[in-house]
Amino acid sequence: MEFDEHVNFVSRCPFCSAEYDLDGARVIGEEEDATVVYVTCSKCESSIIAMVAMTGLGIVSLGLVTDMTAEDTKRFFGGKEVSSDELLSIYELLKEDTNAIKALTTRTA
Repeated sequence: MEFDEHVNFVSRCPFCSAEYDLDGARVIGEEEDATVVYVTCSKCESSIIAMVAMTGLGIVSLGLVTDMTAEDTKRFFGGKEVSSDELLSIYELLKEDTNAIKALTTRTA
């Protein structure tokens, strides 16, 4: 999907209202008529993931505030979906074993 120069993308940060420098926007993925873009605010450093798609009715966009890095976003984009059974198993594990959260979030060398 190519962007027309007259199309207005998400232009302001939802946190500090600073105007985005779209030269730093990174395309994370593309499918048919949709593009996923990662943008970081140069002022407050918050990030959004935005999906922009062409439909029969025109251009549709959806933005999502994220704490993931662009690399994290690329890794998850198009990855395997988590099933409801897997989600329930994770929930039960975390509910029963408070040390599991520490084990999952502690980085090892």
